[in-house]
Amino acid sequence: MFGRKKQEEPEVIVKPEVKQPAAYVPSRLTTIGKGVVLVGDFITADTLEIKGALKGDVLSEGKIHVAEGGVLNGDAKASDVLVDGEINGNLVISNIAEVSDTGSFQGSLETKKFVTNPGSYFEGKLTMIPDRMKQKEEETEDSSTIEY
Repeated sequence: MFGRKKQEEPEVIVKPEVKQPAAYVPSRLTTIGKGVVLVGDFITADTLEIKGALKGDVLSEGKIHVAEGGVLNGDAKASDVLVDGEINGNLVISNIAEVSDTGSFQGSLETKKFVTNPGSYFEGKLTMIPDRMKQKEEETEDSSTIEY
């Protein structure tokens, strides 16, 4: 009665329903920001945008975009690359490689399609991969024994 507090019932917390993430999210983007220097190898399933500097090798299932002012010093493999900044290294691109009017590329480039714009800088070796060669490569188990 007096001096005793009525016991309150504990609050029941209901867990929210957790939905499964989508298997493929095309809008995913990983960005190395301006002023950031990343040293080491980088692997991603996302599109990679480099606004700062990356010193190391890159493996991307998506695209690589080196923005104006951005620098990639290392080798890379990706589906596409757009160079608005600077790349120094060897690239293997399965689809399209583009060097814009502000872009600079030094190294070797192996790609299916290559686009360069007036004002761009390219120094190195370019190897074009025609579709017929890619089909032969897929049919052969050991790619080191492919004859062209």
